[in-house]
This record gives sequence, C-alpha cells and structure tokens, in this order.
Amino acid sequence: MTHTPKKQITTRRILQEELCEDPVKLCEVRLFLERYAVAVRMLRLCRIDERERNSTPGEVTYYGRVGGTAEYWQNQLIEIRQFIESLPNESCKLLLYYHYVVGMTVERASEELDISRRNAFRLKKRALAFAAARLDDWKYEWARRQREGQSS
Repeated sequence: MTHTPKKQITTRRILQEELCEDPVKLCEVRLFLERYAVAVRMLRLCRIDERERNSTPGEVTYYGRVGGTAEYWQNQLIEIRQFIESLPNESCKLLLYYHYVVGMTVERASEELDISRRNAFRLKKRALAFAAARLDDWKYEWARRQREGQSS
C-alpha cells in the first residue's frame, strides 16, 4: 500500500483567492494608507497649535485651525500601523510599511527588501489587492475595539 501525499495549498494559491480586483476597493485602501502621511502632518500642526496656545498671555494666536485633536490623529496613525501589521503576508506587510509608514519610495523599499524594482511594484500591487480584501473587516473590528475601549 503506497501513501499518496495530500495536495498542499501553496501560499500563491491562497493569495490569488484573497486578492481584491475591485478598482473602488483598491482606491479606498490606497487612500486609507496614504492617510498616514496626512495624520503625521496634522499631528505636527496640532503640536504647533498647542505651543501657540501656551504662548504669552494677550498675544494673538491662531490655534484651533487644525481639524481634529492630537489624540484623533494619533489614533489614525495607530489604526493604519495595526492594519498593516495584521496582514499575514510578511513581504506585503514590509513593503506597505516601508512605503506608507516610513515614507520610502517603492524603489528605495525594493533596495531594503533586496528585490528588483519591477518585483517591488508587482509586490505593491499584490499587497494593495491583498489589503483591499481585508479593509472592511478591519474597519469593523477596529470600530468594535474602540467602542469596547470607551465603555470600559
């Protein structure tokens, strides 16, 4: 009696099944990740506003010009970082982290990952499709955790 090995599911097959090709979803995940750079800038402005608010009494300041509080923008940064960290594929996770959180170009991230420029762009496309497939579930889960944290 010979033993026939079970067919193994490859990582590539799992990824193919979990990729999102909807252009609207891809755009949504790209905008979600690009919010990281916006949140960093807005957090800086919040801190400048805070310093101006604490400046000399009687001096005219323009604080309050920033939409959202420092806490709001800090939460945005945390949400995006945790979303990227929640992705199961390490190479996708690293490329998205380098590109959107650290702010590297895809070319520079390819050097860090020791892959060709062409493969880096392919990986970015696949990583965005991979992330787009998970974004709605992540947002739901994040909102649930935020509610639970506020009620405690």
